[in-house]
Amino acid sequence: MLSRQRRSTADVEQVLDGLLSNADQSMVNAFTGGFRVAQTKLAISKVVPEDVAAAALESAQIVALAILVREQLDPAAFATLYRPFATVLPGPGYQPPPPVDRQIAAFLARLPTLSGPNEAEAAAVAKVLSEPPKSPAPPVPGALPVSAPLTVDPATHYQATWKAVIEAAHKSGRTMAFRAAQDGAEMAAPHDGSGIVGHAGVAAGGIFMRDVLAVEQVLLLYEPFAAAFPYESLQ
Repeated sequence: MLSRQRRSTADVEQVLDGLLSNADQSMVNAFTGGFRVAQTKLAISKVVPEDVAAAALESAQIVALAILVREQLDPAAFATLYRPFATVLPGPGYQPPPPVDRQIAAFLARLPTLSGPNEAEAAAVAKVLSEPPKSPAPPVPGALPVSAPLTVDPATHYQATWKAVIEAAHKSGRTMAFRAAQDGAEMAAPHDGSGIVGHAGVAAGGIFMRDVLAVEQVLLLYEPFAAAFPYESLQ
């Protein structure tokens, strides 16, 4: 959900839309309606709340359509569209992650290069993950009804996952090394007021403790930087 809200992703989706006009229409229809889509929607509804199932289905459809025209897409554009599934369901060219120390070193080496639109986007995602959604205002008599908020709150999951990582580091006796990875990332991140310094430390901490985390948790902690330098590229 976060990945598809990025401006960089939206730009690539526009490219995809143009390519689909020349694709096999029967194949396009198969991914956008009919029995296959109904099956996918049913499967998704079993694992995510109903109010986010539509967003998850749309994300899966975008990836399927990108695969359909993959040969016409720039590899970087395809990687952008496939990113939400890249580590959970490895795609073409996937390489197993390298040792943790090498992966963290690659992350620290790239942090100082973060600038411009990439940095602005990272800061925007970091803000979403730092601020739980505000409670809806009380209804105004005569006003149109407001849709209920999504039950999946990225900020709450982000904070809960980070707390779990800290506890795991303490229990495993790796607190000092964990803090060193975190501090190194915070020092390497741009100190220009963008607000991503602390989030860089969180991302490095998630990578350091990846052996005790579900991959989805690692990716959530890394999400602010996923567009600038995808997790799968930290080789």
